[in-house]
Amino acid sequence: MSTASPSAAPLAPPAGRADETPRRIMVLGAGDLGRRAFHELAHSHRPRDLQLVGRDEDTVVRATNLTRFCAAQRGYTPTVGHALTDLTDVARTAERIAAFRPDILFLAASYQSWWVISTLEQAAFRRLYAANYGPWLPMHLVPVMKAMEAVRFSGVEPLVVNAAYPDAVHPVLHTVGLSPHLGIGNVANNVPGITAAVADELRRPTREVEVRLVAHHYVSHRLSRHGDSGPAEMGLGVRVDGRDVTDELDLPALLARLPERYRRTGGLPGQAMTAASALSVLEPLADGRDALVHAPGTLGATGGHPVALRSGEPRIDLPDGMTAEQAHAINLSGQVQDGITEIRPDGTVVFEPASMAVMTAELGYECAEMKLSDAEDRAREISDRFAAHRTRTTPTP
Repeated sequence: MSTASPSAAPLAPPAGRADETPRRIMVLGAGDLGRRAFHELAHSHRPRDLQLVGRDEDTVVRATNLTRFCAAQRGYTPTVGHALTDLTDVARTAERIAAFRPDILFLAASYQSWWVISTLEQAAFRRLYAANYGPWLPMHLVPVMKAMEAVRFSGVEPLVVNAAYPDAVHPVLHTVGLSPHLGIGNVANNVPGITAAVADELRRPTREVEVRLVAHHYVSHRLSRHGDSGPAEMGLGVRVDGRDVTDELDLPALLARLPERYRRTGGLPGQAMTAASALSVLEPLADGRDALVHAPGTLGATGGHPVALRSGEPRIDLPDGMTAEQAHAINLSGQVQDGITEIRPDGTVVFEPASMAVMTAELGYECAEMKLSDAEDRAREISDRFAAHRTRTTPTP
């Protein structure tokens, strides 16, 4: 299912545990998404031991205490704690993981969150937005790679769930056996809207509708804004009460309603949807429940799929009649539109010339190909060039 064969064995999913056993869950990354997920995970009557890990002590302590107090106010009593690390310090991060020994590790760390470019002056934002997401890959790949190196050095084998561009990060890291087990968001973010559109069209309760969507980040990002997959492909299956009704629906018409009748808040406030998608994966894993979810980057695969969680292990579960080869081709079409031409067997990433041309014109950044060993330098360069670009394009008072 991935674009490349691994040169080392990927981390194996941990064995399932009894439902009543308290799960130890580490959230690594105390930004907006990490804090949201940590906060919601604490609001459960299931026994949980939670730890929030970040760089800034004041931020982490305040977020941990807020979560503890809010949970208590609503009658929940999880064990919550915090720790400090910087992902650039792999040894220290490994020590934190070894000390806490999480069953589940949620990576919510990136060098630059997806929404940051939207804070530019609008004309500058629109020009840079045209590059799509692929050229920004180093900003997400490097912190996840360092976190996964820390997991390996820790000697602990948690199930690892990653939030940072799993559609592309995971297949790259799969080539060196460092892919997280699965991702969150992206493909999952559109499933509730599609489900609501189908339920309303057929006048059936939402609980009776089951949507299975295969789509890359490019398509996931586009659907809620334009109501179609653009030049990329997608795969969609719909069941109602267990019966496949896909061919009975006018799917293009239903999807076209997403940015209209089913429009929702976007940007940073809309990250509540991404947090909900994260929890749709983390909650069943924490509770030891089987579930059908949607996730990108499952076991190193390119793009997003429906995923069955069974006894704590993820398995891609495609729409009726779709083969693994068809799903892979669908996601590769989205990968190209997102700005990545190819991920080679050695982890080298080839970028789309049109996408990179935008980065060159706007930031002065140029990278036709990137070896995995060069990713950290590329991330540093993008960060520096983006900071300079922000300064140049910010209107003076």
